[in-house]
Amino acid sequence: MRNIVLLIIVSIPGLLSAQILPQYYDTLEYNSVISFMGGIDYAASAVKKDISKSIYAGGFISNEMKDYSFDRHKGVNRIGGEAFGEFSYSNFKVNLFKKKPWGMHITAGSYYFGGAVYGKDLFGLGFYGNERYIGDTIDLSGTDLSFTGFEKIGFGFIDPKSKSSLTFNIYNVNNRFNGDFRDVKIIQSEDSSYIELIMDGDVELKSNLAYNQGFGFGLDFNYYLNIDWQSGKTAYINFSARNVGFAYMYQDQNVYSFDTTFTYSGLTFEQITGDNSILKDSIDILDTLGIKSGVSNPTFILPSYIQIAKIVDEHQKSKVQSFFGIRMYPTLIYAPYVFGGVDYKVNDWLRFGAMMSFGGFTKLKGGFYTGVKKGKFTLGVSSENVLGFVSKKASGESLQINLRCVL
Repeated sequence: MRNIVLLIIVSIPGLLSAQILPQYYDTLEYNSVISFMGGIDYAASAVKKDISKSIYAGGFISNEMKDYSFDRHKGVNRIGGEAFGEFSYSNFKVNLFKKKPWGMHITAGSYYFGGAVYGKDLFGLGFYGNERYIGDTIDLSGTDLSFTGFEKIGFGFIDPKSKSSLTFNIYNVNNRFNGDFRDVKIIQSEDSSYIELIMDGDVELKSNLAYNQGFGFGLDFNYYLNIDWQSGKTAYINFSARNVGFAYMYQDQNVYSFDTTFTYSGLTFEQITGDNSILKDSIDILDTLGIKSGVSNPTFILPSYIQIAKIVDEHQKSKVQSFFGIRMYPTLIYAPYVFGGVDYKVNDWLRFGAMMSFGGFTKLKGGFYTGVKKGKFTLGVSSENVLGFVSKKASGESLQINLRCVL
């Protein structure tokens, strides 16, 4: 049990980025644009980087490290992240419609998004074992876990002047996991000879190793609105959405449902859940625990990215510009993400910037980025959690790149 809980806590971030900030708005018209953006970002509201780094890269997790993260836990905690890579091609000279000078936009990418909402006892059980809870109750109620991995290919339209676009996507879902633990409690007596397990929830995961688990349909949306700003200047507001759609799992998914109370007397916690536990000798563990198993082919909403932001005008003469906004994913594991920052243009080919943000999978964090422009090429490198590069006490790590070529 302890190893299972530990795996749940730490495995999600390692598989798992946010939209690269800031977003630049280029008002010039081109024949076509090729771009790539990608990155990885994970964060947690309580678990610090020194623990996750020791697990993935190898290293000793001291009691001091565990105690520091454990003391930071509240009643509700979050951990998770996103990884993505996306290529896009826009041709502004191809008139797809006679009455509208809309160009063509093609995109292809791969995305992984997952995380968890959980209570303090889940971390305690995973890193300390049941000894901390002898004569007490381990309460894992309210834990919600989810992970989705998918690829997409999209085709759509783009306005050569405003750069607003609409893209229709087809998705291949390669992996999905979902766990909802509505009421889960482990009650132990003072001498740990009496164990009571109360369970109400369900878990859904793939039943085979097939790469094509499901398919889906959705869209990406980008709309730019110019408004009057300070001192008669123009500011640009961007309304963007990515992977708004649904998917159907045509491969059978295993579903385990439990709503039961399970009691053992005269046995310790380790005798039930350890390496030589009686459950491992059981002919049917699921029946022993009162867990019902079955298969399903669910339809679900994709992890959709939605953002409204004031963005940076790439060709504005001002040295300093502000940017700010709010980002959301329609899921419990991700809190509304509010951000703001300042962009500084050194010259025509170099710029820097800094930002602060709050929400998502963690709390307050700072970011930094730089952009370099040379001829037809623009390269941006950014991190929304720059403290992760220098401190083991950071909430996670973040690194993104953005490469664009205009033709």
